[in-house]
Amino acid sequence: MDTNIKKRFENLSKRSKIIFLSTFVVIIIVLFMLVFGSSTTEEEIPTYKVKKGNFLISLAESGELIAKNSITIPAPRVRGTLKIVYLIPEGKYVAAGEVLVKFDPTEALAKVQEEQSKLEMAMSEKDKLLANHSSSNAQMESQLKSAELSFELSKLNLEQMKFEAEAKQREAKLNHQKNELSYLQTKQEFESKKIIQNSELKKMQIEIKQRQNDLDEAKRVLDALTLTAPAEGLVVYAANWSNDGRKYTIGDTPWGGATIVTLPDLSFMQSLTSVNEVDVSKIKVGNNVVVKLDAFQDSTFEGTIANVASLGKQKGNDPNIKVFEVLVDIKGKSKILKPGMTTSNKIVINQISDVISVPQEAVFDKGKNKVVYVKDGSSYEEVKVETGEKNEDFVVITKGLEGGETVFLKDPTITEEDKGKSDNSGIPEDKR
Repeated sequence: MDTNIKKRFENLSKRSKIIFLSTFVVIIIVLFMLVFGSSTTEEEIPTYKVKKGNFLISLAESGELIAKNSITIPAPRVRGTLKIVYLIPEGKYVAAGEVLVKFDPTEALAKVQEEQSKLEMAMSEKDKLLANHSSSNAQMESQLKSAELSFELSKLNLEQMKFEAEAKQREAKLNHQKNELSYLQTKQEFESKKIIQNSELKKMQIEIKQRQNDLDEAKRVLDALTLTAPAEGLVVYAANWSNDGRKYTIGDTPWGGATIVTLPDLSFMQSLTSVNEVDVSKIKVGNNVVVKLDAFQDSTFEGTIANVASLGKQKGNDPNIKVFEVLVDIKGKSKILKPGMTTSNKIVINQISDVISVPQEAVFDKGKNKVVYVKDGSSYEEVKVETGEKNEDFVVITKGLEGGETVFLKDPTITEEDKGKSDNSGIPEDKR
């Protein structure tokens, strides 16, 4: 700045100095933008290095991880209403024998107490019966001994009357016959009574056995209301199909036999996916699949199709769309593979070897032709191409490129001014 200008600047007011400096700065910024930012250079446009390689034709489908083999833990098949009062936290790794589920034991416990009481009463009745039998048998044995003694005495007396008068002999004989009959009758009564007693005792023993069986069954039911892990594994709740398919929770009342918990074998995982009916004919068992976890995008697993459902089912609420369930076996093991995780599955339908492919955004429609823009130093060359197979990201170039070229992923012919015009909702300039 020369002396005169400097003196003039110093003579300006403070406000004028600020305005002057601000204007100067704005002019510098505008000049910088005109020189360096007036147009989009090729360096600002993303590019792709063209190369030959294998080209995968695939279907992209979402899925969910499941274990190929799982231990199912069903609700017990017992009488009465089942109500869940305890559930082990889902996702916990449990040891064999660890408690998984408990059902309300109130009814079962009352039944155990009832049957226990009936058994005790039956055993008490048996004790009373045995006591009565013992007392009765003692009395009968005494009567039998007395009758036997009278019989033996009359027999002896009859022997002694051989030399007495005939009248006395007849009297002794009659007395002997009477005592013999009494003895035989008493003996018969005693034997009959023993038969009755044995029958009563057998009946009581049958009742006690039944009461014991009823008690054992009541205890079995009570024990069945506590579900334990038969082996170690990861806890996964089952779906409650009586309640819109949501997972079981405390308070639910499942039916007997319904699966409450599963313990999946994490050593062999699968991805359960579905394929639209228009695409299902393109795939078959054995097709390779690239599986990615949505929660771990950097983790990729190889897989193969293990099964394709023979029957389709409705997709969502649309009766016109049918899908077929597909099971994908995942190769290898990993601790990050957990049931219920969502997956992104790329089902490989076909693989073409040694072809040129580029991202789909590198190919542009120019009238009836398809073109790519090949970088040529600081400029570009428009090259007409022919395309072949494509997947969700890339397209095969059958003619026009040889490999090694660098192509633009955005049209370099579109200027910032063109972009601005295209942002005006398609309204012609003369009508804005």
